[in-house]
Order: sequence, then structure tokens, then C-alpha cells
Amino acid sequence: MKLTLEKRERVIVKTRAHRRVLRGPFLRFLLLLAGSCYLLGLLLRNDLPPWVQEGRPLLAALLAVVSGALLVIWCLRPWIRWANTYTYLTSERIVTKRGRRAAGQHSIGLYAIHDIVAVVRPNAPENAPGTLSVVLAEQRFNIPHVPAVARMRNYCIGAITALPNFPRVDGVNMEERVDGDPPTRPMNESHHPEQQQREWTEHE
Repeated sequence: MKLTLEKRERVIVKTRAHRRVLRGPFLRFLLLLAGSCYLLGLLLRNDLPPWVQEGRPLLAALLAVVSGALLVIWCLRPWIRWANTYTYLTSERIVTKRGRRAAGQHSIGLYAIHDIVAVVRPNAPENAPGTLSVVLAEQRFNIPHVPAVARMRNYCIGAITALPNFPRVDGVNMEERVDGDPPTRPMNESHHPEQQQREWTEHE
């Protein structure tokens, strides 16, 4: 899955959501497997009523169809969605891209960012995953389950401060906080208004 870059634009970081998002599909897979095996074992018993024994092939086929459908919905679709969704940090923007179609791509220009907050759980280790919260002029855009979110935030700050004609770091309020802290308020709203224009694009 390739990202179309502008002239002189380069990719700094390419990542996908942390693998913890697959815990739910994996648990559902285990429950589905256990339930299917249990029901199949019941159908193979010899002490079933005659009408159940006569309809055993049909019931087994129905169980297979229902189990297969639930496997696709509960397990395969979330895994495919996770495998095909990437977050890019380039020298000009932050991009989330799902699939190959342009409709699944969202981008935020780095010039439009007022604040970047790494939201992690309390007492989390240094490289813990979390939510990267990008604050724009009138909107907050959250990217959940970012691996090593504090490090990703540092990469974003480095890319922003490397932009041509961008104000110095002390003009941007960027911090790391944990869940439960009050929301961060942009600190540089009165500086360079032409650079704070919201650059959110959604390709239909």
C-alpha cells in the first residue's frame, strides 16, 4: 500500500495500530471455536432423539455456515481492517490510510496543527501505546492505539519544527499527558494566523 507524495515530500514514520486491537477478535475466535466444537459434539452423540439424528447432516451444515459467517464478521474483518490501515507521518502532513481507495485516506497538514498530545494510561511505560490527539483550530483529531505514542509525538514535533517559516517551538503548546488530565488548550492562536488555517482534506 503506497502513499502518493507531493514533490519533495518524504515519509518519516509508517506504522499501524498496536496489536492490542486484535485481542477482541482473538477472544471471539476462541469462544466461537469452543462453542462450535461443543455443538458439533452434541450432534455426534448417539442418545439424541430420532428426529435430531435424522436431521443431523442438515444441522451440521447449518452449524458450519453460521460458524463460518461469524468467523468472517467477528475475526477476519477486524484483522483485515487492522492489516490494511496505516498511519503515516511525512515531512508535510499526518495521514491515516485504510485500503487502496482514496475515500479511506485522511490527511492533516502540519501547518494546521496547534497542539499534539500523547494520551496514555496512568503509570504506563515509556513506549506504551496510546492515543495521539492532534488539535486543530476548531477540531481535535484522535488517532487511537498508536504504538509508542510518546515517541510518535516527538517525531511529529520534529517534523513540525522542521517546516519552513514555522514559528519556534515555544510558540506551540505540545505536551504529553495521561488519561484524566484536562484537555490541552492551544497556546499559539494569536501568532501567524495564515499558518493556522485548517488543512483537513477528505478524499471522496
